[in-house]
Amino acid sequence: MKNVKVPGIERINVFVGNLGSGKTELAINTAMELSGVGKVALVDLDIVNPYYRTRHAKERLERPGLEVVCPSRELIQADIPALPPAILGVLTREDRFGVFDVGGDDIGATVLGRFKPNLPAGRYAVFFVVNACRPRTRTFSQIVEMLDAVQRASRTRVHYLVNNTNLGADTDLEVIVEGQRVIDEVSGELGIPVAFVSVRRDLADRARGLGLSVPVVGIDLYMRPPWEIRVLGN
Repeated sequence: MKNVKVPGIERINVFVGNLGSGKTELAINTAMELSGVGKVALVDLDIVNPYYRTRHAKERLERPGLEVVCPSRELIQADIPALPPAILGVLTREDRFGVFDVGGDDIGATVLGRFKPNLPAGRYAVFFVVNACRPRTRTFSQIVEMLDAVQRASRTRVHYLVNNTNLGADTDLEVIVEGQRVIDEVSGELGIPVAFVSVRRDLADRARGLGLSVPVVGIDLYMRPPWEIRVLGN
């Protein structure tokens, strides 16, 4: 789409992946980027992870042009799919982008299946986010197994892979390159393109110098576990 810097973007964009893949950060960063182009709704469909949910950053994220759709305050810690009717509006209204943060693994992805009939044909993209440093997505076979489980549970096809391999503050260029190696192997075997590599913004320029075969997208970090927020007081 014109003026959108994140590769593969459609009107509706769905981020899925293993727990700890970084899909929530990717969803938030994509929504923030798109808010500079037009109206955006960032939808929290994560019913699995109790710590890294878009809804926890709702007040910090909302700004002109960016709406965060999530359960009401009394249900903010709920692990049940208490999903607001506004989600259907995001899927059907043509005047805005939709960015969906879907719960980790196949268990969380099942909730996406509820909305499969409403996904606009040819106007949505599903991004499978991979952190090859996580225990269940370290190898080719583990990534393929997880991807297949997510596709079956969500009843949707993954359109793109995203390399978000990292070790948090200990991430270096070697970590990124090794992640790209295994994700390229998955891409070649399954015929699913890698949309981009996502790295912390302070590493982005150095990562671009690696000569990787796909674009490098620098991201900001918005999510912190509740215990860090309490310590830092914000």
